[in-house]
Amino acid sequence: MNNLFKLLGISLLISLLALPITACWEGSMILILTVDTPQDKTTVSASPVTVSGTVSKTSEVKINDVVVPVKGGKFSTDLKLTEGDNVINVVATSGKDTVTKTVTITYNPSKQEAG
Repeated sequence: MNNLFKLLGISLLISLLALPITACWEGSMILILTVDTPQDKTTVSASPVTVSGTVSKTSEVKINDVVVPVKGGKFSTDLKLTEGDNVINVVATSGKDTVTKTVTITYNPSKQEAG
């Protein structure tokens, strides 16, 4: 029984030591922000448009100053467009690190034919 308590104590100690090492590893990662959709300098004919992408580590992501959910390093939200040029600012923040990507798209809604 005494050996069982020793084994449990050692397991607990190893777990507690591993936790800060894991946190330090993520803290040393570089924050990378990728915007997958929409592509920069494209024209779309439908609104809203889906803005999606990835971040390399735990981050808060804002699209045009609105916080969007991040799950498993991925984010996605629909954004209502206005006719003409639309500037989409995507900002990821993790601790003291901040990365910004800007995508500009043109919204040219399909004109419905009178009939």
